[in-house]
Amino acid sequence: MPVSNWFREEIKGLVRARYQAKGGYLDDTMLKGESSAGTVKYPVGGGRVEMYELTGAINKVSPSNVSLDMVTLVTKDYEAAVYFRMQDEKRMGPSLKAKLADDLTKAQRRKKDRIKLDALDLFATGGAALSDAPNAVQTIGDGTQRVDLLNAIEAIDQISGAGSDDEVFWPIPNVWMSQLLMYKEFANSDYMGPSDLPFAKASKVIRKTFRGVHMFTIPDEYFTYGTGAFVPGTPGFTGAGYLDTFMYTKEAIGSETWWDQENMTMEPLPDYEGTPYVCKVQLSSASIGILPEGVKRVRNLAIKSAIRV
Repeated sequence: MPVSNWFREEIKGLVRARYQAKGGYLDDTMLKGESSAGTVKYPVGGGRVEMYELTGAINKVSPSNVSLDMVTLVTKDYEAAVYFRMQDEKRMGPSLKAKLADDLTKAQRRKKDRIKLDALDLFATGGAALSDAPNAVQTIGDGTQRVDLLNAIEAIDQISGAGSDDEVFWPIPNVWMSQLLMYKEFANSDYMGPSDLPFAKASKVIRKTFRGVHMFTIPDEYFTYGTGAFVPGTPGFTGAGYLDTFMYTKEAIGSETWWDQENMTMEPLPDYEGTPYVCKVQLSSASIGILPEGVKRVRNLAIKSAIRV
């Protein structure tokens, strides 16, 4: 084997990346809309159609009241970029490019997840502007208690009781999943959801389906909502304050990606000293709440570790 080839392979084996969320966990868990030039429309039909009794007389019909709202969002554009020097590439070889490409792809996928979670948080706080009720998102729990199956059951009952038969998703921290696994009936449940979604294919994601809700773990860094929110650079949660998580049906939240360029581009910059390279990924995406009855904000203690129950 030529020395140069041996050197490059050896260096590649020594490159290590700090742990970070890979992203893309929430892809395809929300409703796609009618997209045109970055503007996405979600028609929402409201009101109720009811039957009336025929009296036998010749009377005018009694029409039901129905309404049609249009929820609209406009996608926003995002970009991630890094520079590296030509000298670094020559020292590190293809391993440097692979590391940069991986980091940029993860950044783009994390942003897609964050857009969805931010939309859920905004929806839970501000509600919906629809013609008929309900317009507010219900909050389950007050943040003072550990996550419990009773919280999950209440949220599930509310969504099912509203008449939804859509798939329901609930991303939660690993420590919450560990706490729920202390319940035998939950630990014995299996995942029954779609097998082709990103979170379902991720080997490190713990997933269960309990009473029709697909619960799955995503990294701690996503849980930045509530007084006990994750703090970058610290392990886990402090055990003080609360976390807001979101249980939602696929039809209740709209999410559209106008363009999705996660494969890194790399261009030289000859007008800079040493001709460095700039690497980029781009994204145009947005998410929005549509049906408040299909979303529940589940608020529980930001526990540091699980305990036996």
